[in-house]
Amino acid sequence: MHLTVAICLIAAAFTVFAVVSRLLEVVGGDDVAVLVPFVGETATLPIGPGGAPVEVAVDQAVVTVSEREPTMIAGLVGETLVTGVAALAGIALLCLFCLELARGRAFSASTVRIVFIGTAVLLLGWVLGSVFRSMATTSAVAVVSDGDHLPVLLTTDFAPAFAVLALAAVGTAFQIGHRLQRDTEGLV
Repeated sequence: MHLTVAICLIAAAFTVFAVVSRLLEVVGGDDVAVLVPFVGETATLPIGPGGAPVEVAVDQAVVTVSEREPTMIAGLVGETLVTGVAALAGIALLCLFCLELARGRAFSASTVRIVFIGTAVLLLGWVLGSVFRSMATTSAVAVVSDGDHLPVLLTTDFAPAFAVLALAAVGTAFQIGHRLQRDTEGLV
């Protein structure tokens, strides 16, 4: 139990450090690196024999932006804060979940609530983070291309969606376990 709490505290400290570092990079005076997704784009890289140019498909690239557009900064700050807060909330909920299990309350109502709240936090963080990321990448591409290149409007990673489904299934299992435990109380 104590090891779980220690690991959660280390993960929370690392998350806070990563969020603060990114925020300082975004609002600082230097260039800002923005990961931009692409669809159907190609580039030539010197990766062939003897540094010969080879055409490659580009799915994403880091674009360095020196001109700070308010929409881009707002998107980057929003994405960083949303994902950071969601990660910290997830770490706290995981710690609470492990404490509930360690105390022998696997199928209590509070454990079921923790699982469903964790699912909601993950879903909300994923959706809002995707919106802010799209806002930042659209602005970054508009700045570096002077509006000549139309960016991908919205791209997202569907791994969190599968995680939400898995957590919902776990929450449902814990809810059924809670109901069975409550219904069989006093029978033995």
